[in-house]
Amino acid sequence: MKTLKQIFAIARTEFRFGFRRGAPVAVTVIIGIIVSAGILLGPLSNVSQLPKNLSMPPEQVARLATIGLTPSEWVLFNRDIMGDMFVFSTVMAWLLIFTALLLLPMATSGSIPADRKFGVSELLRSTPITGFVYLAGKILGVLATVLLVGALMLGLFFAITEIILFSTLHYGLSLSASLFLIKLSLLDGLPMLVWGTAVGVLLGVFFHTRRAAIFPGLLAGGVSLVGWALAFRAPGQGYIGMTDLAYYYLIQNYHSSALALESRLGGQDTNMFNIAGASRVGVGQLVLMYLAVIAAFVILMALARLWLKWKENF
Repeated sequence: MKTLKQIFAIARTEFRFGFRRGAPVAVTVIIGIIVSAGILLGPLSNVSQLPKNLSMPPEQVARLATIGLTPSEWVLFNRDIMGDMFVFSTVMAWLLIFTALLLLPMATSGSIPADRKFGVSELLRSTPITGFVYLAGKILGVLATVLLVGALMLGLFFAITEIILFSTLHYGLSLSASLFLIKLSLLDGLPMLVWGTAVGVLLGVFFHTRRAAIFPGLLAGGVSLVGWALAFRAPGQGYIGMTDLAYYYLIQNYHSSALALESRLGGQDTNMFNIAGASRVGVGQLVLMYLAVIAAFVILMALARLWLKWKENF
């Protein structure tokens, strides 16, 4: 219990300083903006092609009946097709989330060197805390800053999306698309933010100034990006194969009323990106992916802890 209190005390202080230093906040905001813009660009450029008024005259109802559609199915189709556009646009836009792996280590690498510059390290060494408590508190504090800003950017994305859709189409984003985007943020975006932040904070252990840690932080980000892309590459073809396992898993399991209706009318299974017959990614593969990330983090944490013990007896 004492150890946890010490960790949270350091994390709370680091969280407050995180907004003053600004680099982790600025980079997270930039990542949120470019990913959100990438997702919004495609669907909003086609919004004029969708009907704004879903009420139908009797003659249109009769025409729908000739192809086996009811008015309620047609309304649901038109609402869900916009959501499907959002999901479809993520295949290119979500590649931009890899910038989190590239830029966050550089942005967060100055956390520990800043303590050394301003004399905080000497003050902490006079308290009964260990190097492990110090590292855990620093990571937790910086991570809380990054995740809070990331959550605000996600909320802003949904707010802007709903405002635009309601003002132009008079209906919002479908439930299936909203859930997909939330799952994508939690299952894929969150691990990337956590990894990028942790790598940057731990890398700072090896440097005494923030300036000296910037370029190594960028190099570490490049290694993280390439390593993640190669280790967790999706099995699909084309652009879908450039994404990782978590994204591919979510796309494989995405369903909507619009896709179901297209399958019924076309007489064959219709799915996003036509990957129904491709290699499947199961929950077990996702678990192995996350376990690999955790194992790599434990190794980095151990190396940073040993370095503190060796060089600074802390």
